[in-house]
Amino acid sequence: MITVQLMPPRQRLRDIHAILDDDGSCSYIYDLERTLILEVPAQLRNVMHPAVAGARPDTAVAEWLQARDLLTYSPRVSWAEAAPNLPQVTDVSLDMSGACNMGCVYCFENDIGARIGRMDDDTAMAALDFAFAQAVGAPRLSLHFGSGEPLMRFDLLRRIVARALQHSAQSGQEIAFELTTNATLVTRDIASFLRDHPFNVRVSCDGPAAVHNAHRPMRNGRPSHHNVMAGLGLLLDYLPERVTVNSVLTDGTRLRGVWIWAKMLGLRHFHVIKVGAYSGQDFTLDPAELPDFRADLTEICADMFADLEAGRTPIDYQPITKIVRRLMIPQPITRFCGVAGSYLGVAANGKVYPCFRHLGLPRYELGDIRSGLDDNKRREFISHEAADVDNRPVCRDCWARYLCGGGCYADSTVYGPDAAEPQKQHCPFWRAEIEQSIRFYRRLIAADPTYCLRLFGDNPDDILEAVGTASFLKRQNCF
Repeated sequence: MITVQLMPPRQRLRDIHAILDDDGSCSYIYDLERTLILEVPAQLRNVMHPAVAGARPDTAVAEWLQARDLLTYSPRVSWAEAAPNLPQVTDVSLDMSGACNMGCVYCFENDIGARIGRMDDDTAMAALDFAFAQAVGAPRLSLHFGSGEPLMRFDLLRRIVARALQHSAQSGQEIAFELTTNATLVTRDIASFLRDHPFNVRVSCDGPAAVHNAHRPMRNGRPSHHNVMAGLGLLLDYLPERVTVNSVLTDGTRLRGVWIWAKMLGLRHFHVIKVGAYSGQDFTLDPAELPDFRADLTEICADMFADLEAGRTPIDYQPITKIVRRLMIPQPITRFCGVAGSYLGVAANGKVYPCFRHLGLPRYELGDIRSGLDDNKRREFISHEAADVDNRPVCRDCWARYLCGGGCYADSTVYGPDAAEPQKQHCPFWRAEIEQSIRFYRRLIAADPTYCLRLFGDNPDDILEAVGTASFLKRQNCF
């Protein structure tokens, strides 16, 4: 009789990342496989980084890693997709105006030339029928109006909204509207219309006048800041909780300056976006700015924390708050957005594209609102340009991939140099934001777990009444 002795499985270190402080010590470990943030004991912080970077850990470090299952016998976890699912379409963007009254220096339209003129009523109504047909059975449909300046066609917007509300009543589906505008055409009539209908509004404004006017002139070359602020003021008067200001961060702009501006305005929602650009353009983000960027992020998070301590709801500053929300959900984010999947863009002629920033690019045409979608082309785009981060070059080797999602796919397809890779000049800035968000999240949990809810304006009492206990907030990741 032959006895076969099975070898025990080999212990391995999970896929983890050390969050380092300025002095090189390690305060937190981010476990990518389980999407957990673990605080390192004070006595191990100076020796943790060498251990997780490849050096043989001493006994105390090894015991701590084993106790938290970071040094584990468990099989390796992978979130890579063998083949992408094709989700139902629930978000559709319409390019109604096919034009804009501004001439922004960094506008992607300068590089793709997608605008082909106004969308006519027949196409608009056909696009609406298309959207509801795609979303049949879904509880909610979102219609987005952007790409160019949609308020140049406020007449058409009114008609689309009226028809969409009729569709919604007949189908029993919730309908939501998203408007992205430069606000220069906003009047009291427009502001009240947006208030009285289920609109969320995004206003494009880069900050104080000197910053904004440098890259966002009117079409005739004149400064636009005064006009933008007049329209933004009306929107903040009529629907303050549903207005987000989008600011594009370019080379030479201090984040701190636009943050102070946003606070002075009393914004509820503020989103800073990294400029999409070809490498080497004079407004492209420069890695030399990272030290200032990190310092400004630290100040922003300190301000938000101070508001929470004082019982105030802080500004919803994205992407920090978005990353914190992701940290509260114990599963990875493997894609940046639902482009070509749950989200589609419709051009003024009815052609369908992955999103509004791909409009007019022949390679990315996915069908037509009248003849239908080519699901094979959708699947091809999701498999290549919008591949999940574990199958995406550059991303699959980055520790931050499950909190970043891979960056904007349109930036990659328009500005390259490789449509399948992220805009690499953005990556150091994303990692800085994610590291700061991890520190901020752990500070919230340590001070008061309900801060994680109040950060978003949620009422903790309502949520705790629903779940019965606050213990769920004390996990390493909540929700």
